[in-house]
Amino acid sequence: MTKYPPFPAHPALIPLLKEHNGSSTVEEACQPSNIASFFDAQASLIPVPEVHVQVKQVVAGPHQTKVNLTIVRPLGSENTVLPAVLFLHGGGWVMGSLHTHGLLVRELANQLPAVIIFVDYSLSPEVKYPVALEECYAALCWTVENATELRIDPKKIAAAGDSAGGNLTAALTMLAKERDNPALSFQVLYYPVTDSDFDTPSYQAFKNDVFLPKKTMEYVWDAYVSPDERHQPMVAPLKASVDQLEGLPPALVVTAQTDVLQSEGEAYGEKLRKAGVDTVRTRYLGVKHGFLSQPGFDSQAKAAIAQTVYQLRHAWKIDSKL
Repeated sequence: MTKYPPFPAHPALIPLLKEHNGSSTVEEACQPSNIASFFDAQASLIPVPEVHVQVKQVVAGPHQTKVNLTIVRPLGSENTVLPAVLFLHGGGWVMGSLHTHGLLVRELANQLPAVIIFVDYSLSPEVKYPVALEECYAALCWTVENATELRIDPKKIAAAGDSAGGNLTAALTMLAKERDNPALSFQVLYYPVTDSDFDTPSYQAFKNDVFLPKKTMEYVWDAYVSPDERHQPMVAPLKASVDQLEGLPPALVVTAQTDVLQSEGEAYGEKLRKAGVDTVRTRYLGVKHGFLSQPGFDSQAKAAIAQTVYQLRHAWKIDSKL
C-alpha cells in the first residue's frame, strides 16, 4: 500500500530498494520512508572514528517541543568544557540520519574539537514545515539551557548543516533573531537549499545530474512545504530582505561546482554580505552535491572540513590547530 507519491529514485536503485523492504512494486519500493531506511542501512556499513555518543529525547523551546538528539564528543573529553555545533543534517527533509552523516559529524567533533548536537528532526512528508524548524529551535534552546551539564561553552555555539540542513540552519538563525535569542555565534552552510527557483544557471546546467537532478529537488520541496508558503524567508532564505538578514551570525557558505544548488547557495552568501554579515563563500571545484557525506573523504572534502575548523576556531578565538 502506497501512502505518498514515489520518490524519483535512479532506475539502477529500484531492484535494491525492492529487496530492502520486500516491495513488489516500484511505488512501494520508492516510498520516502523506505528510501530513508535504505540509505541509512548502506551508510551504517561505513567505518567511522570512535567518539563518545549519548542519545536523548528532550522537550524545550517556547512550544515545549519534543526532539531527539544525539550528543557526540571526542573520547576522553567528558569533563572538558568545549564549544558546540548544532548539526542539522541534509537529505531533502525526507531522509538523513547520524548514519548518513556519521563520518562528517565525527570528523568535526574530533578536529575542532567540539560537542556536536546532532538533531534527529522529524522527516517529511510525514510532517510539514515548520515542524522540523521548530524542533531545531527546541534543540538550540535545550543546548543553551543545559550547557553547564553538557560541558559546553555557551558563548561558543554554532549551527551547521548541509543541503536541506543548510536550509534549516539559515532559517534557524533568522528564527533565533526573531525571538531575541542570541545564542548562535556562527553558521556553516554546506551547499544549502535557499530558494525554490528551479530555473537558476546551475539548475539549467546540472538539471539532469545523476546524483541530484532537478526532479528530485521538485519532489522534496513538495514533500516539505506547500507552494503557497515558499515565499517565506524561513522556507526559502534567499527571499529574506537585507533587513531580515542584518545581525545574523558570521557565516561560511560552501558550494559544489557541479550542483543544481550552486547558484542559490552563492547568491545567499552574497546577500548575507550585503546585509553586513561577515561571510566567507567558497566554491569547491570538481565535486558534486553531497561531497561531504560520501564514503571516505577526497581532497576537496578534507579541505572543506579544514576550512570549517579554521573558521570556527577563528570565530571562537581559539588558537588554530592547522
